[in-house]
Amino acid sequence: MAGGILDRSYAPGNLNQVRIPKDGGGFRVLDVPPVADRVVERCLLKVVTPHVDPSLSQAAYGFRPGLGAADAVQRVALLRDDGMTWALRSDVDECFPSLPGELAVQRLLELLPDHSVEWLVKALVGRRTATRRGLRDVQGLAQGSALSPLLCNLVLRDLDESFAEAGHQVVRYADDFTVVGRSEANMRQARAVAEAAVRRLGMRLEPSKTEIMSFREGFCFLGEDFGPKYPPALPDHRIDVPSTKVLYVGVSGSRVRVKNGRVIVTSKDDLDLLDVPSSHLERLVLFGPVGLSAGARAWLLWEGLETVFVSKRGSFAGVLSSVPSSLRAERLRAQVTLAPDHALGLARSLIESKLRHQATLIQRFAAPEFADDLKPKLEMVRRMTAMCPLATSAEELMGLEGASAKSYFEALSMLVPAELSFPARSRRPPLDLFNAALGYAYAVLLGECVSALMAAGLEPSLGVLHSDHDKRPSLALDLMEEFRPYVVDQVVMRLCRSGSLTAGHAKPGKGPGVLLTKAGKGILLDAYERRMLQVTRGALPGFAGSIRRHLYRQAQRIALHLADAEYGWTGLSWR
Repeated sequence: MAGGILDRSYAPGNLNQVRIPKDGGGFRVLDVPPVADRVVERCLLKVVTPHVDPSLSQAAYGFRPGLGAADAVQRVALLRDDGMTWALRSDVDECFPSLPGELAVQRLLELLPDHSVEWLVKALVGRRTATRRGLRDVQGLAQGSALSPLLCNLVLRDLDESFAEAGHQVVRYADDFTVVGRSEANMRQARAVAEAAVRRLGMRLEPSKTEIMSFREGFCFLGEDFGPKYPPALPDHRIDVPSTKVLYVGVSGSRVRVKNGRVIVTSKDDLDLLDVPSSHLERLVLFGPVGLSAGARAWLLWEGLETVFVSKRGSFAGVLSSVPSSLRAERLRAQVTLAPDHALGLARSLIESKLRHQATLIQRFAAPEFADDLKPKLEMVRRMTAMCPLATSAEELMGLEGASAKSYFEALSMLVPAELSFPARSRRPPLDLFNAALGYAYAVLLGECVSALMAAGLEPSLGVLHSDHDKRPSLALDLMEEFRPYVVDQVVMRLCRSGSLTAGHAKPGKGPGVLLTKAGKGILLDAYERRMLQVTRGALPGFAGSIRRHLYRQAQRIALHLADAEYGWTGLSWR
């Protein structure tokens, strides 16, 4: 079979129609490939999924690696707890038989880097099925083929995008979906959007399964009975708390020391603020005027634990790390001698991933009342994303990133509660709480990026996108790009919209601008840490772990890409 695929002589067999009785009566009709063809389909799916998954909507939870029904249920529960008390429940009538197969194949092929598997995709999708009455053509897509769910997601992306443009929050699992909102009127609008979207695809909603209801009345979605409180939104969903943790110390004048196998933090008045076993420490982050004893410094270096220094205002200052690596010299030479085209290719991918995440974040917090104003902002971000592969220099890429950032932050300013007043992005100093929280968390994230690059044997100051001046860690800033919206912006938006961060968590600084209060810093760091501990699978092909592990993995993948241009670096899929 392998030879037949390599020389393109392989021809898949006919499908076999199977009728499976349904619990409520009737039959589910599947068109199932022969065993050998199923193996080929699974292998092909493994090859094409990394190219397809990043393009899928953040609303799609079915048939995607690392996502499932439990994640979809949690998303609906979280939206309900955010005040969305009404829901539209529906699915697509006879979804797979009515899917436009040619459109599905076209969209798949557009996302692939070359035409090497085009013949195989078309051969697998264009088969006939054996029924009791002989061979016949398959209507739509074969429900039973391993490729069909992925192709279904590509077609129903139109439905997801229609909801996004109208500002509606939807959770879709295959063709089964729930839209949630704050009023019955919003749900009537959502129904009209859904009917128009599927009609354009030549499909229709299932009338008997399309209903508007409130959470008070209750409804079932993906086997869960939703009500005003059940199922609960679980704060620990997909969070795996490790045995070792990051210690954040920000008490002005405090001091960190190590004694008898314990890490002790004392105040300037010699009062013990914290006393934990040293074996529980993963890394140390110090904010502002916090001392570090000589013994603690020696112990941290000996154990290979990084210490990140951040200013009181939230600016990254540096990292203390031993970082032993036998590959460091080899990788440093690769960085210094990096060809311009090689560097530009990586820079394009970094910015493209960041902008894709910006669009996703806007969609995750959108609302119908802002739809008309958000639409041009979202379109600008997407337009800049599409132009990234065409950029011929780092300067052009930074121009695209800047244009996207302007629209992106204008969109976020509409979605932040009015009392927090976030008119625009401001730095050094931040002029409001939202900007102060972003800057503070960015500094912490930058420290992690420096540590990840050093652990990968790379020099953080030699960037491919950011220029190497002012002693800044340019490559760490490059690595951080896709994690800004993926981690920090999402965390800050959720804290502000949930009321966890309020205007009272900002205080005047010395001169213009504001600083976060001690309580505000604690809330932000706790939420940041929880996001970094969230475990996911499918964001990167064949990789699973916490988002912090993904950060370190992306640094390792940059090292591999810099050493070998054939090793393609790709951004994270949103999870």
